[in-house]
Amino acid sequence: MYPAKLLLFGEHVLLLGATALAVPVPAFSGRWSADENDPQAEKSREALRRLLPVLEDKHRHILDVQRFQNDLEIGLFFQSNIPQGYGLGSSGALCAGLYDVYSWKKTDDLSFLKNILASLEGCFHGQSSGIDPLTSYCGQPLLISNRTEVDLVETAEWPREKPVVFLIDTQLPRQTGPLVQWFLQQSETAVFRNMLNERFFPAHEAMLESWVSADAESFWPALQVVSALQRQWFLPMVPEKMHRMWDEGLETNHFTLKICGAGGGGFVLGFAREKVLVQELFKEFPLVFPFET
Repeated sequence: MYPAKLLLFGEHVLLLGATALAVPVPAFSGRWSADENDPQAEKSREALRRLLPVLEDKHRHILDVQRFQNDLEIGLFFQSNIPQGYGLGSSGALCAGLYDVYSWKKTDDLSFLKNILASLEGCFHGQSSGIDPLTSYCGQPLLISNRTEVDLVETAEWPREKPVVFLIDTQLPRQTGPLVQWFLQQSETAVFRNMLNERFFPAHEAMLESWVSADAESFWPALQVVSALQRQWFLPMVPEKMHRMWDEGLETNHFTLKICGAGGGGFVLGFAREKVLVQELFKEFPLVFPFET
């Protein structure tokens, strides 16, 4: 199984060198299958057949493309429940699966592996950081620093109740490119850059570090600061239909919302202390609890 990936912390500010944490999501995954009763079998195979010329042209030194083609012809397909267009790494899981099964030779060098997987995922996006397929392939949290450096990380056990992580499906389309461009443009202005340096980055780093070390006392206040700053300064990334609930979370501390991935649509990421309360407060939205299977 190749799990989906969630950028838990680091959306957008990763581009400026802030630390980020990508985690595997067991609620969604993909795997190789030959189950002819699966309704997505033929559609998946057709999509994979269209990949073959690109793989043969650019990646035959990495993958045994002929063996992959032969397996497709006898019924293999990629069975996946990872939603597309939600920033959960649907193509990353597939690339992890391709490398895992069809690579000529595997490597344990994390940096080299990231570059290989990035080149494979380029078949889908034109350009890839390699983070999505690497997270899926390793099945462990990845700490990203200085934009490109990656390390496997083990998070500590929470001494009491671990925060409940949930995803709210806004059911809105998202456009990553324009939002990334907006953020980079804003980061060049003095007022926005000062806000990042003086307020956002310190809170963000404290939030991430306290999550990894399972320090609830530090995590919740830092998360609140990040959420409030995103609500005020990252407005294009905060869907209008979520404004009321976002503000309610900041006012009551019953839950806290933050941008998920590029933002603007797709999922919004939430943290809370009680699952039942989340289900009650957000009953009008489709919810996903990504770390539950």
